Amino acid sequence: MYNKLLTIENEILTTSNNLAPSYNIGNWVVPPSYYEFSKELGYGLLLELFLTYIPMGKGNKFCDSLENQNIYLKNILKKYLETPLRMLKNSDNYNLIANAEPFMFSENGEIVFWDIREPKNGEYPIYLANFPVGVYYAGGNFKEFIVNLTDKDKYKKILTFHQEPLLPKFKPLKLR
Repeated sequence: MYNKLLTIENEILTTSNNLAPSYNIGNWVVPPSYYEFSKELGYGLLLELFLTYIPMGKGNKFCDSLENQNIYLKNILKKYLETPLRMLKNSDNYNLIANAEPFMFSENGEIVFWDIREPKNGEYPIYLANFPVGVYYAGGNFKEFIVNLTDKDKYKKILTFHQEPLLPKFKPLKLR
């Protein structure tokens, strides 16, 4: 499905193999749409902006795996919660960040995360945190996230400082 939605820059893919469809990290399950993406396209640069961290199994040695980056990015979010930012005075934003399960990081410093408190059909709402500006709803599943950021009528509600929608590209990278 995703290879029809995106232009793939090369054929060298690092994908999640041998993981059960209901693979969990801590107390949450990787949503089906992201699990499918991880199996189909895997680790790389999405939309020329976001690093896609994929599940590689518990105790894996890859620093760029979803399991390890989730821990790292959660620590960053916790530090922001301790900082008196105006965007976090809004209780909704504060609670979203406090309960975030991050899974992607942009080259501009934005953190993309799931709010696992309200799953629908196994999917979690996806948000983009742009510190210190705001938290933006980005989609109800991973495909919708991609469509919203590449659609000329929708991207500006999420990427407030971008002048154009993102390009529907994926560049596979080697996992380290």
